[in-house]
Amino acid sequence: MGVKLHENVRVNTVILLRELLREVVRDRYEITKDPYSLTLLRLLESEEVTPLMPQEIYVGAEKRSIDMALGNTMVFEFKSSEGEFSEAEEDAKMKYWHVVSKAKYYIVTNWDTWRIYSVTGSGLKLEVEGDREEAKRRLRLIISQLREIKIPPLPKNVETLYKLDHERFLNNLRRVFSIVSNEPSIKPLYEAYKSIMSMLYGSADEGFFTDLFIRHTYMQLAIMASLSAMLNKSGELEEVCSGSLTSIDIALPYLNWWRQARRINGEARGFVDEVLKEVVNRAYLIDWSSSTAEDVFRMLYEFLVEPSVRRRLGEYYTPLWLVEMMLNELGNVRGKIILDPFCGSGTFLVSAFHKKVDSGETPDEAFSEVVGFDVNPLAVTTARAELLIAYWRRAQREPETPPHVYHVDTFAIWFGDEDNVLFSGLDKLAKSARDFLESLVKFNSIDLGGARGILTLLRDIERSLTLAIRFAYNDCGLRIDCLEDKVITYLEEQLKGHQHDFIKGFLQHFKASPRGSSPARTVADLIVSHGGNDVWGVVFISIYAPVLITRFKPDVIITNPPWVPITEYHAPYSSKINEYVLNKISACVSDKKRATQVLTGADVSSAALGKSIEFANEVAYVMNRDQLFNHRYSTPAGIVATYCILKDTLKSSAARVKLFDFDFDVFQHGIYPAVIIVRRGGAP
Repeated sequence: MGVKLHENVRVNTVILLRELLREVVRDRYEITKDPYSLTLLRLLESEEVTPLMPQEIYVGAEKRSIDMALGNTMVFEFKSSEGEFSEAEEDAKMKYWHVVSKAKYYIVTNWDTWRIYSVTGSGLKLEVEGDREEAKRRLRLIISQLREIKIPPLPKNVETLYKLDHERFLNNLRRVFSIVSNEPSIKPLYEAYKSIMSMLYGSADEGFFTDLFIRHTYMQLAIMASLSAMLNKSGELEEVCSGSLTSIDIALPYLNWWRQARRINGEARGFVDEVLKEVVNRAYLIDWSSSTAEDVFRMLYEFLVEPSVRRRLGEYYTPLWLVEMMLNELGNVRGKIILDPFCGSGTFLVSAFHKKVDSGETPDEAFSEVVGFDVNPLAVTTARAELLIAYWRRAQREPETPPHVYHVDTFAIWFGDEDNVLFSGLDKLAKSARDFLESLVKFNSIDLGGARGILTLLRDIERSLTLAIRFAYNDCGLRIDCLEDKVITYLEEQLKGHQHDFIKGFLQHFKASPRGSSPARTVADLIVSHGGNDVWGVVFISIYAPVLITRFKPDVIITNPPWVPITEYHAPYSSKINEYVLNKISACVSDKKRATQVLTGADVSSAALGKSIEFANEVAYVMNRDQLFNHRYSTPAGIVATYCILKDTLKSSAARVKLFDFDFDVFQHGIYPAVIIVRRGGAP
């Protein structure tokens, strides 16, 4: 069948189905006047809406594909002539049956002639064989009988869905924040968020950070409502949109400020609830049962946060084809611990998870072997959500344990800024955690069990602490002494079957300090001071995780780090990054003045590359081409800096280095990338 003819049949069929869907939804709305039908109708009438039907759905190990599907109702196959229809029927039963059998109808057409089969337990039953008009009447009847009409969770669909009326929702949130921004339970959340963003984006006016705060809040609302819908969770609006219904923490507390706002101010509550109702309405328009859910929030983020803002952070989302290429270059990942130290929305983590499952690991094994860090609170929420969606796709259930994605400033950990605490007010807890953990490590008093043992301990503590906080808050409300006691009680109950000496030590550390200064008291203080904003599990475990994780080496580090010139990166530890890179440059550029000049052309991504090679035997990085490989110039300073870092870091071990140059704008932002793969020692 000619490609052009095939495409014409597909396009015409999509137009026909869109028309029929609009008719049916319009008729329903005229009767019910419900907001669900109105939103769906507006989407179907918009020229920007991606077709509802996922196309070219791959099935089987041989990557065969069917042409199109409408949810779990109809599967389509397009042919050039009626003479191929019988072949299509046979293919449905022999090649694509595990997909076709889940649908109600199988439809074959060359646009002029149609066959519509009903799918039975034993095969296909021909219902209609006729022309386009006859098929149109039957298709409309089939669509009108659907109890619900939903859209597949394709990234473009999710973006289109949540950007509909988004300015009205953002303005609502802005008005709410202007009302409550100085409230003692809300201001610290914003200030902590602003402090993180200031470090990432540099100096900017208050309006910049407030706008970013509001946009990130809206996206987190969309993510949490979407997860609730996917997991078939139901509850009050606040529960659906805050993450309270999931058994593990996904959201971070910074962007859940609206929960307290709606409790303390009646006017604010009205504005917030209008947003919540619309967000929940949209979340349940998505067909989360579809197998197409993948990287679903990426395009929404790219829409909500302007490219110029993302470029200031060096934040470039990696296309899936490039992620898959890099993973394929690494070869077999089965049984390996994979770390993305700048994980963003989790694209590398999700792809690594799927590759592990495809290699024979169970979903639980793969889920426990991918680890992500990010300093951006929204990135942590998004990566956790995307991993949960990936797990759900593979296991068809909610994971029992949290993903290994932590709110961590990787640069601060790598470059020795131990006093860098992302959430202000937790400095004492961070010091207490470091003292406790480092005493165990220093004296080797407890066998942590290597990389997998450490990850298991972190997982068990986070899950138990998350549940303990929720149960304690449910029992005590905002009574601080009660909260302190109940958090300890419930944590002990959750961990009572755990025999590991580290867990026993952790429990003593958590409660043994004098009353009023223990980690348990810190939890209670946070719940009370923020008016019940009780999603603190990720924040707490992210304090303990870096100290533990730096004590083991992952098998693989794969990432797309921030692309920020060293001269433009402003953080409390910037001088330590400069010192690290300058020392590496000086090892291969003897002239001090020349070495300093090279430093000014270097990028923080090169410093991250050096540290990654110190920690892992296999490393894969996407970097600015001007820092890695560029045939346009002889030796740009950035490339010299990276070469010196590689040479010095690898001087005592054998290694293989592979470079990929991309002579086109992969990210569509004007800066060309390159990829480096480093294998040290005996890495395969």
